[in-house]
Amino acid sequence: MIDEYIKALRAGEKEYKARLAAGEYPYLPALDDICPDNDVLPQRNVGLQEIPVDLIAGTKTCARQNSFAPGFLPLLDTDTEFAAKWSNLYQAQLSEGFNSPIKAYEYLHKFYVQEGNKRVSVSRFLEMPTIMGDVIRILPAPEVMEENPVYSEFLDFYRVAPIYDIVCEEQGSYASIAELLGRSISADAEPWPDELVKELKSAYWRFCKVIKTLQGKIQGMALGDAFVVYLRIFTADVLEQPDKEVEKRLKKIKHELLLAHNKDNVALVESSDEAVNAGGLITKAEKLVAGPDSLLSKVLPAVSYSKKNPLKAAFIYDKMPDASNWFFDHEEGRHYLEQTYGGLVETARFVIDKAEEDTAEKFFASFDEAAEAAVKWGADVVFTPSVRQMDDTLRAAIKYSDVKFLNCSVNLAHHAVRTYFAKLYEAKFLAGLVAGAAAAADGSHRIGYRSGMPVYGTVACINAFAIGAAMTDPEVKIHLDWATKQDANWWWDMVNDGIHVVSAVDSLHNTDGSDAYGVCHVERCEPGKGNDLSGTCLITHLAAPVYKWGKLYEIIVRTIIEGTYSSSAVDKKDRATNYWWGMISGVVDIELSDAISPYTRRLVEILRRDIIGGNINPFDGELRSQEGVIRRAEDAPLTSMEVITMDWLNENVIGEIPKIDTLDDEAKATVKLSGVEKSKTGVK
Repeated sequence: MIDEYIKALRAGEKEYKARLAAGEYPYLPALDDICPDNDVLPQRNVGLQEIPVDLIAGTKTCARQNSFAPGFLPLLDTDTEFAAKWSNLYQAQLSEGFNSPIKAYEYLHKFYVQEGNKRVSVSRFLEMPTIMGDVIRILPAPEVMEENPVYSEFLDFYRVAPIYDIVCEEQGSYASIAELLGRSISADAEPWPDELVKELKSAYWRFCKVIKTLQGKIQGMALGDAFVVYLRIFTADVLEQPDKEVEKRLKKIKHELLLAHNKDNVALVESSDEAVNAGGLITKAEKLVAGPDSLLSKVLPAVSYSKKNPLKAAFIYDKMPDASNWFFDHEEGRHYLEQTYGGLVETARFVIDKAEEDTAEKFFASFDEAAEAAVKWGADVVFTPSVRQMDDTLRAAIKYSDVKFLNCSVNLAHHAVRTYFAKLYEAKFLAGLVAGAAAAADGSHRIGYRSGMPVYGTVACINAFAIGAAMTDPEVKIHLDWATKQDANWWWDMVNDGIHVVSAVDSLHNTDGSDAYGVCHVERCEPGKGNDLSGTCLITHLAAPVYKWGKLYEIIVRTIIEGTYSSSAVDKKDRATNYWWGMISGVVDIELSDAISPYTRRLVEILRRDIIGGNINPFDGELRSQEGVIRRAEDAPLTSMEVITMDWLNENVIGEIPKIDTLDDEAKATVKLSGVEKSKTGVK
C-alpha cells in the first residue's frame, strides 16, 4: 500500500507548499498553542461519538503536528516507520475498518486529536465522512464564550439533540432549527426523541451531499445556516425526502441560499419612477405600433390586461382587517387599487381566520390553503402585508413560481419574494416638529411616544420624531413606550404620568375604538365627556403621519401592467429587490389639524416640500445617541441601510429598545424575522 501513501504524501506536500507561498502556517494546528490553558479549563466527558472528519482541525499537542500538512495529509518520507504504519492502517481500514476509536478533545466545535492522528489522516485521504472517537469537551473561559455566542447556542442544541455535524455560524440558527421542528433548545427543554435526532442527522447529511454536488460549499456560508434556509421553506416533510427530491428542491431555492449570507443582499428601489421607468422601456404610442416580431415586443408584458382580462391581485391577511390597524390600512389600500384602475385590476382578499357560521366570506385555516385558493382564483400577484407572513410567502412563491409574491417588510433578502415598505420616518420627523411646538407651548417639554415593535425601520421613526421635536423645543424629552411589550399599558402610563402631548397609533383608524392616533394633545376631563375609550380624556388631534398603501400598490401594479416589473434594472439576480418609498412617491404624507398654529403649519409645509424635493433629510448633520455622537456634521450621510437598521436611540429619548423576551408572542414572532439586532439578541 506504499503507492497510496505516496499519493497522500504528494497531496500533503502540495498543500504544505501552497500554505508557505500564502504566508500561512504549513503544519497542523495544535490545541496547546491555540488555547495554552486548556488543561486547567473545565472538561466534560462526552463519550464515544461519531466525529465528522471535516471538523477535526488539528492535534492536541505539538508533538505530531509537523508530521502533517493542515489537511492531515502526511509529510514524512516513504522510508520512515511513520509511512509503514500509515500504510498498514490504510490496509486495515479497507479490509475490516479501524478496531479502536481515536481520542480527541473538542474545543469550540472543532476536534483536536490526542491519539489516532494517522487514523484521521487515512480517513481524510479516503474521504470518509466520520470516524469513531472518545471525546472530551473543553469548556472555554467565560470571556471566550461571550465572544462566541453561536457556540454557546450549539451547546444548548447539543444537550437536546447530540449532533456534532450541523455547524452554524449565524446566531439564532440552532434555535431556528428547533423551532422549525416544533422543538426547543431552552434550558428546561427535554432531550429530543432518538428517532427525531436520527432523522434530522440523516436529513442534514442528504442536504450536504446534494448541495456539495450541485454547487460546492456556498462561499462564505456555513452549511448549517444554509440548512436553516432549506428547513424554513420545506419544513413540513424535509426529514423524509430522498436525494432526488432534495436535489430538485435545492435547484428551486438556489438564489435564496446565495442571498442568505450576502451582506449586500438587498437592492433598495427608493424611487417609484425608478421602478416604473426601469430600463427606459416604452411609451404608450410605441406599444400601439409594436408588431409581434419587433424588438419592442420582446420587452412588452407577456399578458395584455384589459377589463375583460383584468390583472388579478390577491391579498392574504392573517387576521381580519377590522381587528388590526395595520391590516385595516392595507385593506383600504386594496380598495383604492381596484378603484384607481377602473376595472383593469381586480382584487380579492383571503383571510386566515376561524370561519363564523353566519358570514358569507370564506376563511382559511392556514396560509397554505389561502395561497392555494388565491392561485386557483387566478392571481397574477399576491401581496402579504405582514412580515410575520414572510416564511409562508416564500414557501408559496417557490411552489407557485409563475405568480408574483410580495411581502410588506424591509431588509429581508429573498429572490422569490420582493418586499415593500414605506419611509414613514419622513412624516414622523414632521410630526415631531408639531409635537415639539405643542410641548413647548404647554411648558412641559415632555412627549409620550407609543411605538409598535422593534423591527427594521421603527427606530428610525423614533429618532426622526425626536430630532424634529427638538428643532421646535430644544428642551424636549421623548418618553418612549412599546405597545407590544407583555402587559403593556402605554396610554395610561403616559396619561397618569401627566404627559399631555402623545404620539399614538400610526393610523387614522384606531381599531380599539379610541380617537388616540397620530400626535394629539390629551387633557383629563369629567367622566363621559372625553373621546378616549374611558371617556375621561379629551383628545385633540394635532398631526398624523399617514401611510398611503393604495398608492404603493398602484405603482407596483403599474410596473406589472407596463412590463417594467421584470426589468434587469430592478430585478437583481444577485440581490433581493426591496421597494422603499416615501413622500416623493406619494406613499407617505402628513395630515395637519386646524388646532395647530399657522406658524407651525407653515414650517411643516416648507420642510415637507424640501423632503419631497430631496433637499432635506432628518438624519443630516450631527447625530447624538443616548451614548454619544453617532455622526459628526462633516461625516458622510447615513446610508439608507444604516437608517433602516438603526439600533440606537436619539439623546433626548427616555427609554430603550426592548429585549425580545419582554414582548408578546405575536411581536416575538415578528422580531425574530425582522427585528433590529439589539432586540433580537437581547442586548440593550
